[in-house]
Amino acid sequence: MRTARQWRAPRRFLVTGAVALLTAPLAVLGTTTPATAGVTRFERATSISYTDAKQPSVAFPVGTTDEVPVGTWTSDEGNHTSRAYFTFDLTPYQGKDIIQAGGVIGESSVTDCEKPRKIEIWRTDTPAQPPTWKTAPQVHERAGDVFNSPACPASYLELDLTETLRQAVADGQDKLTLMARVAGNHEKNKRFSRWLTPLGISIEANAAPDVPSALTVEGRTCADGRLIGTTRPVLSAEITDPDKVEGAAGDQVTATFAWWPVDRPTERTEWTSYHYYAPTRFTYTVPEGAFVNGGTYAFSVRAADQHASSDWSPECRFTVDTVRPPAPTVTSTDYPSGWNPPGHGGPGIPGTFHFTAPGADDIAGYYYGESGPISYVAADESGAATISHAPTRRHSNRLYVQAADQTGNRSPQTIYEFTVRDTAPRITDGNPDGAIGEPRELTFTPGMEDVVEYTYRLNDDEPVTVPAGADGTATTTITPRKSGSNRITATSRTSDGLPSGEAQLSFYLSTEPTVSSEQYPIGGGEGALVGTPGTFVFRPGMPGVTEYVWSVAGGPGVAGEFTFRPARDGVTGYVYTFEGEEERTVTAGADGVATISWTPQSYPADRSGWVRLTVRATMGSMVSDGTEHSLILNRLAPTVSSSDYPPTGGGGPGVPDEFTLTAQMPGSTEFVYRYNGEEQTVAAGADGTATITLTPQYDGSNYLYVSSRTTSGITSGEDYYYFNVNYPG
Repeated sequence: MRTARQWRAPRRFLVTGAVALLTAPLAVLGTTTPATAGVTRFERATSISYTDAKQPSVAFPVGTTDEVPVGTWTSDEGNHTSRAYFTFDLTPYQGKDIIQAGGVIGESSVTDCEKPRKIEIWRTDTPAQPPTWKTAPQVHERAGDVFNSPACPASYLELDLTETLRQAVADGQDKLTLMARVAGNHEKNKRFSRWLTPLGISIEANAAPDVPSALTVEGRTCADGRLIGTTRPVLSAEITDPDKVEGAAGDQVTATFAWWPVDRPTERTEWTSYHYYAPTRFTYTVPEGAFVNGGTYAFSVRAADQHASSDWSPECRFTVDTVRPPAPTVTSTDYPSGWNPPGHGGPGIPGTFHFTAPGADDIAGYYYGESGPISYVAADESGAATISHAPTRRHSNRLYVQAADQTGNRSPQTIYEFTVRDTAPRITDGNPDGAIGEPRELTFTPGMEDVVEYTYRLNDDEPVTVPAGADGTATTTITPRKSGSNRITATSRTSDGLPSGEAQLSFYLSTEPTVSSEQYPIGGGEGALVGTPGTFVFRPGMPGVTEYVWSVAGGPGVAGEFTFRPARDGVTGYVYTFEGEEERTVTAGADGVATISWTPQSYPADRSGWVRLTVRATMGSMVSDGTEHSLILNRLAPTVSSSDYPPTGGGGPGVPDEFTLTAQMPGSTEFVYRYNGEEQTVAAGADGTATITLTPQYDGSNYLYVSSRTTSGITSGEDYYYFNVNYPG
């Protein structure tokens, strides 16, 4: 399949792709430019035959892809003079305009290329059966001569058949027969004869678009008495065109919208759309000021392609009605309006609500809902409607209601406020301080009359239903096993099947143990000096505890042990690297296990304390892929205290005071501190402390940056002490 293009000269067309057209059984072609709308098809002859003057009573039908002779040619039987006949089916083109048609034929052999090509194409009657020389059909006009070509034999020759096809279709012919022969007296000259490949015709035809259909106004189908609620409606129509190639877009079409007041048809206005491929839906918005409230209008649509137009569609009439109905009145005896505790009914208990729109005679229905007017109910002949609605929450409730008229105009919104009784049961926990895994007895007390059962649910467990006693209460036992937040929900039901509102009871189960220490109090207070042993007490947060898993965070200068275990048998050692340090090795025991001790030399501030340990197992000379373990080091920076300059503020500019630095890293021998950008050091005493004197120069926020280090160069990591200097006076 190939897309045709516009012909470039009156007598030269379809030059490219001719061989494909000659060999394809049927090609369906689509045009590529809006200027030549229509569908181009390549038609192969439905029947082909030739005649022979030597055998004047014999017909010679051939296949639709076979070659045929023309002119005088020689065989073992002697000389023959032949003409070829090609019949085409024109039924697909009835009622269409032929835009252009081009014949395509080729030469398979030529007797003498020195002689000029003298091939003529004539239109004849269509024979009922393959003709003989004697029964040759009546010849009419010459359809044309093939265009010349320097090639010989020429596999591709063209001729213009546009007028021939137009006349045949205009005459209502459903078949077209064309005869090929050598011209005039040259027909008897053997040197002008040749064998031809089958004649085919590339036909571009166009049918007018279909009459537009499925007209709508403001999204509504056309109907008698149609009302619309805007003076700027959107008009719409579906446009189709019979000229369509399967699997491709159809013709480019336009839609012309015409509209007018029904009582003044001469005030007609038309608007034509842009081009777009059929099938499609065109829309048009009527401009401001064209329509007025109360006016009745009609519109019609006509489609057109580049060559023909459809008839106008049946008109669509409508009346503009932009008057909104009045706000509705809402009443209910089950749920009277107003704040009137304890209220009526209950969540989930339906009540009847009546809607009316006094003063309106064209009410179609009402929109309503708890959070907005979403649901719809049709009105009766009087314009009223009744709904059954079950509130979903207790206490204050609202129902939003709007009336809608026959046009679809909505009224202002009415907000109906009413009070719903709290019918939810009460839940009492008999063991409010119970731990995880301990049973709790729950008691359900009714919040409404005639309760016969309760349905409760613990977290996401399946709902459980328990019967109520004669007094309306019920008890049940649960054993929660989920740490953290827990929730119980419960509802009740009466003997009449009325549901209650939902009750909720939440509680928190803590499972983590608590830690306390006399030497190192948690959450405040001054702890013992660095290096002082401390006792830590672990207390359970749940029953049945048999052991505790604990650890302490290391830091610079604090040794820690790491154990490597093999993933398979035969491991003899390990190669390991702490990030930023050199690679080390360790020999494994007979069980493949090895333990190392590592003392960090500094706090990795650039990595916020994170250190990556990479370990590879060795088996003789083989080394495994690496396993990574990440850990974070604590910053063991010194603490700072000052009597005159606590963090909350004190002192003043020019007022000196002492600051006490206390080491947190074991083995610290000196402190490094910075204040106002100048770095200084001070030796640590035997107790791990040092005192410095600072004189702030400015009021407001001040920062003292401190760290410590050992004789071997281990650094603690830096932290800061913030203090506020009071404004003088």
